[in-house]
Amino acid sequence: MGRCYVTVRKYEFTWIVLATLDEAAVNANLEKYVKAIQSKGGEVTRKEVLGRRRFAYEIDKKQEGIYLFVKMNAPTAVLEELNRMLKFDEDVLRKLIVLDEDWERRNEEAARRAERNRTSEASAPAAS
Repeated sequence: MGRCYVTVRKYEFTWIVLATLDEAAVNANLEKYVKAIQSKGGEVTRKEVLGRRRFAYEIDKKQEGIYLFVKMNAPTAVLEELNRMLKFDEDVLRKLIVLDEDWERRNEEAARRAERNRTSEASAPAAS
């Protein structure tokens, strides 16, 4: 028999909930999606409530919302479940799930650039 491999990839999941929700409801919303990710075989590597932000334009006649963020390693079954759940969640105004395969490389490059900048600033002669 053939083997079935599940490809696990890195994703960032950001969503905006109604600004009228209290802190407990916001945390419950975050945990609901974290549990859904874990129940379908995903791993949450970071979760965060980014806070209340004012929109550049109105979304569903709302001017602000609360942003939530999850970084995860997950198979595609997780994305299917998240999209299904988000369709029926009336507290969610917008959502975005992006594939983030090269985040480690970007972070390493940024660290190298920062180190080069520190080194060049330290070796530059002081202006008199």
